[in-house]
Amino acid sequence: MNDATPPAGDPTEAIRREIDQIDHNLLALFAQRLQQAEKLTALKAPQPGPPIRPGREISMLRKLMASAPAPLEREHVLEFWRAIITAGLRKQRVIDVVVGGGRGDPTRLFDIARRHFGARTRIKDVGEPQLALQKAAESPESVVAVTTWLSAPGVGGWWPALTERRFHGLHLIAGLPLLSGANEEPEAALFAASANEEAGGDISLLLAFDPHHRLQRALTEQGLVGKEIARAEPRVLLRVEGFMTLDDPRAAALMRSGLESVRVLGSYARI
Repeated sequence: MNDATPPAGDPTEAIRREIDQIDHNLLALFAQRLQQAEKLTALKAPQPGPPIRPGREISMLRKLMASAPAPLEREHVLEFWRAIITAGLRKQRVIDVVVGGGRGDPTRLFDIARRHFGARTRIKDVGEPQLALQKAAESPESVVAVTTWLSAPGVGGWWPALTERRFHGLHLIAGLPLLSGANEEPEAALFAASANEEAGGDISLLLAFDPHHRLQRALTEQGLVGKEIARAEPRVLLRVEGFMTLDDPRAAALMRSGLESVRVLGSYARI
């Protein structure tokens, strides 16, 4: 008798058969989901940039986590559905990821990108955040950039480079990792030419020139809840509560209140 063969009447055999059947059902459901996603893609109008929708993904993951039965944990739901989401993304288009951490921890940044985009996605560490952004700007339909978070300490204060016109086609569309503790700032920023979507509980980041230090007055006058999170005179990086579109009229209103060259970088939400 093979030592691996359970004895007759062993209760583990019935459990293994049940697991095999569940695995079979999961495969069938996975294939069915991909088929439905392909149908949906065929019906949608083409959009600029990679077909990445962090706002939609976060809304979906929040609902799934809220309804997940025991013993599932939030991390289980995130990892499982991120694999499903990235598989669907590959069916639409091959996306390359470039990572730029500057003086941050390149291993940690690479790991964040790999966990988010999956094992089959091509990921390349190019060193500096500006170089990662440049690669994404040169191939906006197929390349996204993952950089160290904009206001993270000790990374060389690279964010002022975002005022350069060559990067104006890229937008902040996610803060990574998606799952976070209360009031934790993201570790990494995801930039792409894709459009932003509201998820709920969003935070918007804006760049402005503030040579006369009128930021707080401008925010108050426009009824915006926000604050300065970094400054490199005369440029200022500000955080505003809520979702702002890239052409949000409130950005122009801030200029009427004393700021200059205000630009919405994008927004992010977390689970």
